[in-house]
Amino acid sequence: MVVAVQKGLDNLKRELAKRGFEVVDLETYNYPIDAIVYEGNSFQISYVSRNNMPQMTAGQRSNYGVFIVNALGKSINEIEDMLRTRYYSPLFELN
Repeated sequence: MVVAVQKGLDNLKRELAKRGFEVVDLETYNYPIDAIVYEGNSFQISYVSRNNMPQMTAGQRSNYGVFIVNALGKSINEIEDMLRTRYYSPLFELN
């Protein structure tokens, strides 16, 4: 999985790479990505270009699209779980 990470999140980049993700720079990477990790109250959507989205005819791709995660207030384990499952949280909790 190719994960584009916002500039300045160097510790997060290292941890994701250790966990097996292909980590690239959000602001400069110009090829298809699977997910974006940023931190803050807003996300600069202009960082995502057509080059980051693979063509549908380029082959079969499950989970087509770019999954976006705000890392603010989340642990590396929570971020990894979100990236691997492609969901933010369950709709409800089972007791």
